[in-house]
Amino acid sequence: MVELDEPIKDYNSFFKEAHAKNVTEYFEELVRESGVSEEENKSTVAQLRIYENSLKESSSSRKWWRVGRVLLIVAAISLGAGAFTQQGWYYALLAPAVAAIVFIFWKINPEVSSLNDQVKELEKKRDEQAGLAWIQMDPLNRLHTWEAGRDLFNKTYPTVQFDPYFSNLRLADLQNSYGLSPSFNDGKSIFLSHSGTLKNNPFVFTRYMQHWIGSMSYTGSLTIYWTETVRDAQGNWVNVQKSQVLTASVVKPYPEYAIRTGIIYGHESAPNLSFSRTPSNLSGLDEGVLNTWRKDHAVRKVERKARKDLKSGKGDLTVMSNREFEALFNATNRDHEMEFRLLFTPLAQQEIVNILNDKSVGYGDNFAFEKQGMVNFVESGHLRDTRIDCDPRMFHNLELEEARKFFNDFHNEYFRSLYFCLAPLLSVPLYREARSLPTNNQISQAKQSCYWEHEAMANFIGENTFKHPESVTRNIIKTYSNGGGRYTSSVSVTAFGYRGDPRVDYVPVLGGDGRVHQVPVPWTEYIPVERSSTLVVGALKDVEKKVDDATSAEIDSEWSKVFSNYGIDKERIYVHGALAGAVVG
Repeated sequence: MVELDEPIKDYNSFFKEAHAKNVTEYFEELVRESGVSEEENKSTVAQLRIYENSLKESSSSRKWWRVGRVLLIVAAISLGAGAFTQQGWYYALLAPAVAAIVFIFWKINPEVSSLNDQVKELEKKRDEQAGLAWIQMDPLNRLHTWEAGRDLFNKTYPTVQFDPYFSNLRLADLQNSYGLSPSFNDGKSIFLSHSGTLKNNPFVFTRYMQHWIGSMSYTGSLTIYWTETVRDAQGNWVNVQKSQVLTASVVKPYPEYAIRTGIIYGHESAPNLSFSRTPSNLSGLDEGVLNTWRKDHAVRKVERKARKDLKSGKGDLTVMSNREFEALFNATNRDHEMEFRLLFTPLAQQEIVNILNDKSVGYGDNFAFEKQGMVNFVESGHLRDTRIDCDPRMFHNLELEEARKFFNDFHNEYFRSLYFCLAPLLSVPLYREARSLPTNNQISQAKQSCYWEHEAMANFIGENTFKHPESVTRNIIKTYSNGGGRYTSSVSVTAFGYRGDPRVDYVPVLGGDGRVHQVPVPWTEYIPVERSSTLVVGALKDVEKKVDDATSAEIDSEWSKVFSNYGIDKERIYVHGALAGAVVG
């Protein structure tokens, strides 16, 4: 197994091809297990496409016959009206009007009626053929699982091991052993969380919605009129009416939201170091004179800061020998120079520079990197559009050939996306070292899913289920576990949103008439509203091989018992990853 230490080179020389092979083998094994006949499905789909094309042609032909009928009706009405209004043209206009009506009933209506029957028959055949194709593909469609993406990633890169779900134990480890702040989720609502370990170092891929109060500018207007007395061209005094549109604006609080996606990685190296960096507009530039000057200018800014810190005694920042790394990575707010250099060795610096400058293999400089003690955050732009959950429903298809292509394309891009989110971390040699910190397994309800997963389940069900009826904005969903069994939780869900109340401010504005006018500016006051519900979340039975020392019967028994106690039938249960959930109040 190739170790990920030169991300661009390793991906090109090994991981890309290895993962493509694993994905192909996985899908073909599903096909063999399903028993789907590719030849039968290909024949069925070919006939389906014939019906679809014929239906398209017939629908198009019917459309033009209908258009022609409408045009002839309009022409007949116009000619008929003209025959009775234009003297001397009665028969000349009436004859073609009658001919148009006759043609409609003799030719067009029968043609449209025939095409209606033809379209109806083709729709029936198309639907029957599509139904047959779905039946043929059903055994394969049912084999797709939520875990496929993570299992395939594990197979290609076994160093990374995913959990079936984000448990209380894993969250407690990140918080207690590595210092992830319990307030990290304040003002956020989790959409997805996939946790795991890399050489026993914990991580979680997460997507969340962040909320803050920003501002909105509102504008209003008022038209004023007045009369002025002026001399005209002849020198006479005359009254002139004038008008002016007065505008005014006000700035008011406004709730804002943003979706963010990234990875949180706990590692004990450099525990006293904190820094942050954001994407640089210098990455990926060629070596032209102007670009070289821009990079040199960036380095000189770092040097000036280093001299200033040295004089003030507030820091020990010194410029790295790799000047391009210093310019592109630009982590000038680092607070422990010795540990920063311990992490970013010359080799690590070069690999980071390669990642930042490359846009052909990876994604280039599209990530923010923040370290707070032993907790590392990498937020990647490309990960924002990746379906991290690998919802199996997206792979359902009635055509085997198309299903194969989509499955392969999706999972190859899935691996690439997660790989290059990890790449900035694993370019650092120390971050590839195994964990030495002790693990505390003795926490209360260790195997229960944590509240991150509960928020993800609630967001998967949909904020419309939980939001206050007066809410007109997005909702931040927060959860609190009321306890439960070993693998289940009763969860309180609160959706926080805002109702919008109309308001009007009057802003004084001086008009052209010399008077001050009160210009009305309508705006919306957003007032917090919230609504609470109850959600039951439980682990599914098909994760027995991945949940620590759990058995299928053990999980299934608790899951079934809890859900049946609430009188929940299957139609009300949502499945998201390795968890099931249902709203009970």
